[in-house]
Amino acid sequence: MTHETFPNTAAGYLEAIDLLTDQGVGRVGVEGSAKWGAHVAIALAAAEFDAREVPPSRSAAQRRSRQLGKTDAVDAVSSARALQAEPTLGPVQALEVYDPLVAKIEAVLEHRRALVAARTLGLHHVADQIAKLPTEIRDQLTSHGKIESRLRRLAHIDPDIDTTPAGAYRLEWLQAFIDQDRTARREIRRLERLIDELLDRHGTTLRDETGIGPIAAATLLCEVGDPRRFSRESKFARWSGTGAVALSSGEGQGNPVKHRLDFRGNRRINSVLYIASVTQQRSQPDAAAYLARKATEGKTRREARRAHKRQLANRVIRRMRRDETARNPTLTLAAVLRLTLCR
Repeated sequence: MTHETFPNTAAGYLEAIDLLTDQGVGRVGVEGSAKWGAHVAIALAAAEFDAREVPPSRSAAQRRSRQLGKTDAVDAVSSARALQAEPTLGPVQALEVYDPLVAKIEAVLEHRRALVAARTLGLHHVADQIAKLPTEIRDQLTSHGKIESRLRRLAHIDPDIDTTPAGAYRLEWLQAFIDQDRTARREIRRLERLIDELLDRHGTTLRDETGIGPIAAATLLCEVGDPRRFSRESKFARWSGTGAVALSSGEGQGNPVKHRLDFRGNRRINSVLYIASVTQQRSQPDAAAYLARKATEGKTRREARRAHKRQLANRVIRRMRRDETARNPTLTLAAVLRLTLCR
């Protein structure tokens, strides 16, 4: 066993690949391949290595079992041992490896997310500044309604109004912010149209599910990546935090009676499924009847919602797997063997 350190550059990746080739290594484990390890995962996949994602919990368990500290060398050996102990680990999660189109959807989605966050923060500051405007200006605005509509009304106020120096300055920069906000909203809408077009190119049917629009569908595609890595619906439910955790005790050989919310899992996907559940309850009789039936079974409103989210999670992952099969009807032999072993 040997270990080396390489710079996190293209030249460093080539040196690492040369070492792995000289050592006769065919399968490589990467920790954090969807984030910090994405570039090395892409390089390994391009060099046709069997690159697998090693969850941090697996490598941490290897360290704890040997009472080792956390260093780069120890992490590398721990990841290798974790991969040897569990050869059925899924493929690396870097979207560029899975599908360049999905990687582009992620880039556009993150751009939109950044613009929405910046606009939201700006509007929070605007609300504070509007509250500090002098009375002679505030009296021309409504005291209720969305902050966007109150901001737009400032455009109709005479900038030469007789007011305090601080009030005049606040009015000036708030009126200038109106155009900035309009520009931000136009750019956000443009990105949403682009995401819709990219989803059409992808061929996903997620938007056919009530309550899942373009942004939710793009979020599902980018967070899940290759849906075939979930061999069972229960694994996707656990990953997304929709698999209820048993809470009761004393039931003997029977099924658990009470469950609680799973606080782990991907909270972004959990939120998408929650919004879809609420939307379906309002617009679909079947969903409303399902939730009502759960209430008659003695479940609380939140427990019924969790049960419906679990049902939605099953439908979503099945739909994603069908879409993936339609896009790539011929799985590689390695993928077929991996799915078989996972079952």
